[in-house]
This record gives sequence, structure tokens and C-alpha cells, in this order.
Amino acid sequence: MKRIEILITLLIILLAAPAWSQTATEAYRLSVSEPLGTARNLGTGNSMFAIGPDFSAIGSNPAGIAGYWKSEFTITLGGQFNHFSSSFTEDRSQATEGNYNNFTLPNVGFVLSSQQRKSKWVTSNWAVGYNRMAEYRRETNYSGSTLGSITDSWSENAFGLSSEELNGFEEGLAWQSGAIYDFEEDRVYETDYNLNPEYKLLKLEKSTLEGGKSELFLGYAANYDNKILFGASFNIPLVNYTEFREYVETDGTENGIPFFNDLQYNSYINSTGSGINGKFGITFKPSKNLNISAAAHTPTKLFMTDNYNTSLSYDFTDENNDGPILAESPYGSFRYALVTPWSLMGGIGIIAGEQGFIGASIKWTDYSAMHFDYSIGGNGNYYDQEQQEVNQAIRANYSSSFDINLGGEFVIRAFRLRGGVSLAQSSYADDKNFDPSYHAGIGFRADAFYIDFGYKYATPLEGYLPYETNTTPQPLVQIDNNRTTIAGTIGLKF
Repeated sequence: MKRIEILITLLIILLAAPAWSQTATEAYRLSVSEPLGTARNLGTGNSMFAIGPDFSAIGSNPAGIAGYWKSEFTITLGGQFNHFSSSFTEDRSQATEGNYNNFTLPNVGFVLSSQQRKSKWVTSNWAVGYNRMAEYRRETNYSGSTLGSITDSWSENAFGLSSEELNGFEEGLAWQSGAIYDFEEDRVYETDYNLNPEYKLLKLEKSTLEGGKSELFLGYAANYDNKILFGASFNIPLVNYTEFREYVETDGTENGIPFFNDLQYNSYINSTGSGINGKFGITFKPSKNLNISAAAHTPTKLFMTDNYNTSLSYDFTDENNDGPILAESPYGSFRYALVTPWSLMGGIGIIAGEQGFIGASIKWTDYSAMHFDYSIGGNGNYYDQEQQEVNQAIRANYSSSFDINLGGEFVIRAFRLRGGVSLAQSSYADDKNFDPSYHAGIGFRADAFYIDFGYKYATPLEGYLPYETNTTPQPLVQIDNNRTTIAGTIGLKF
């Protein structure tokens, strides 16, 4: 349970006043890269970092481009299939189960190979293409009865402010609709739930997150005497995601909260952005059966734009009102930048002649180095305080982490059998556990083409806070996932 609490606590931290999604959690989402890759790389547990050539592996180690002896076109199609069970940790009796699926294009592109005669630079190769770096597809669906109310969060955030100073996307809506009020005019806001804080309200939510992060790249690599392979790539990451949220609280038939009947809070956000980064790799070949590789990925400066709006319907009955009052925010927009951290990688590949290979790699990333920049778009220093607060939250709650991959391939004539395991360490400062995923795959390779299929299975445990409070009970939703990922790759050599 301790690990769940640590994870959840970080999901809603420091909502910046001018923006909608610039939190420590959002910085992490945009910084993480979990490419699906080719079916071959997926089937071997993403362990081809030091093996090469593989189209998705060159996305982590561009030196692998130099390992191609023929030009090649490749395309991968893939999908994720997720079954979830979610419930409040306080009310495990009302588990909600469901499924959601997502189909995607993990990668497509060309490698153009050129062999040099009468030179120790035996290959000089270019690669251009597209890699899907992260999938954000998620559904959150739960219901249950717990202590507390989202109005507690709004009243806390409104404390000490006049009604004119309230955030027009949350607390301001609560004030307009009657969800919070200030009878004494002392800037200490009350709620209907304060009248019976021991009552467990029924809470329901359904939210959907769609989109992801992709990367366009141009890479070059050269092979010196089959001893050293150098490579570099210029990359343009592209981000686009949309989240819809519908959160409901209801008093039910018991009338446990005087005056209150129900509320519905809806939110929408669309985030888009792009940036630039570079990747550099090198592979040493002490012998034809051994590869030793290293790579570095520079930080990316993502230039983001958020567009968002919210609405709140609050239904209560008293001598002056009987029915819902609807309040809706304007459409807001905010431009900002995020700088992602460096990543350093190393790996080893053992090639067993024509019988197959074993590969292993490790990646280190310091997520505490992520930071927002609110000074772009003509903002100047206007949001310095909010910027400092959210960046401080990042430094306090995130740390460095490792991703470890191990796998291999066994050759049976033209057929390939593959397997592997991946271990992803938590990046949260107080949690150093590893989450495993298991991989398998098959393939067929001929002189002019190949076909591969890959499979991954993982059971990530996720958490969610519907809202954040400091002085009242805060509900915690636990989400158990069974996630299957598949991919198929077709390649043509010429």
C-alpha cells in the first residue's frame, strides 16, 4: 500500500493558475519515452540496443544505422489491449471493470545503405522515418462511496480570496453555482458537505485520455572497418493529446447532506506541441561475436499549447432554489515550454554466429531535471512564482531511474523465435521498485523481405486522485491493469 500512496500523491500537484495541466505529473508524462518499436525489438524485450540493425533500435542508438548492408523499407502496425479493475481503496466492494483498446503506427521509414570500396569506412548510411514514442490512451472509470467531497478542495483553494479572485475554471465555477459560499464574508468558504462531514458520498467518474508522442527523425551512421560504428540523429518530437473528464457526486435517496442533491464537473483539455533533440551513439566490435554500445539523448525543449474549458452543474434545494445551477468557464489557452532530461544508455550484444543473439541494455534518466518555462509567448516573468513552485515539486518528488532490457533470438533456418523481459524502475523519489513486462515473438526472414510478430504482457498498478485536499479525507482510486501489446512488422530489402 505504501507504494500506491506514493504514486497517487504525485498525480495532482500544484495546478498553476494560468494553465490547466502544467503539473509535475504532466512533466513526467511528456518526458517519458516508451516506444513500441518494431515487432522484432518488441519480441526480444527491447534488447536490440547493441545488436543492430533494427529500425526501432536505431531510435535509441543511431550507431545501429551503420549495421545495414542493404537499403530497407519497414513499417510496423500495432495495438494495445487493456483490461482494468478500479475501485476506491476505502470501498473495495464496488469494483468497476472494463476494457479499452488502441491501434497505432509504431514506426515507418527507410534506411539507405551505401557500401564503400577500397576504404576502411565500409558503410555510410542514412535513415529517415517516424517512431511512435509514447501512447497516452487511458480510461478511468470508477464508482464508490467515500468520505469527503470535491467541494472540500474548492473551498480550500478559495481560502483567503475574494470571489473576484477565484480561479475561473474551478473555484470560480463553484462560487457561481453555489457549491461553495461565504455567508460571513470572511473569505473562509463553506460547503453543504460541511453540514454532515461523516456521510459517505457516492462518487462516479468516467474520463478518457487519447493521443501520444511521436518523433520524426533523420539519422546518419558510418562503419569503420567493422570495428567501430558511429551514429547521430536529429529528431523532432510531436505531442498531441486530449482528455475529457466527467466527475459526479450524488446524495442518493438517503438525503445525507442537507440541501445538496448532486453535482457534475466536466473538463476538457487539448495539448499540442513540438520540439527538437539529438541522439548520439557508438558501437565497438572487439570481435565479430561481441558488440558494446553506448548512447546519449539530449534534452528536448517542447513548446506546448494547452486549450481547455470546464463546467459545473450543482443541484441543491432550499427556500430560494430547487434545481441545478450551471456555470461554465470560457475557453482558455496557455503557451509554455518544458525541458526534458538527458538520458544515457549502455548495452552489450552477443551474436552466436547464425544461431541468434542475446542482448542487454540499461537506460538512466534523471527525471528531477525536468523543468517548465513559463516565460515564452510574451509571458515574461509574470508567472515566475507558479513556475518556481511546480519546478520545486518536480525536484522534490522525482529522481533518477533505470530501465533494464534483456532478451534474445534463436534462429531455426528462416524462422526466428524470440523472448525477453523488461524492468522499468519507478521514477518517484520514495519508490525504487521495478515493474516487469514479458515479451515473446516470431519471425520469418528471406533475402528480400521479412515478417515479424511481437508480444508484450504487463500488469501495471496505477492510482488516481479525483481531487486534492489537505485537511479533509482524500479518496484514492486503485486501478489494476492487464495490458497486452502486439505488433507486426513487414520489411523490404533492396
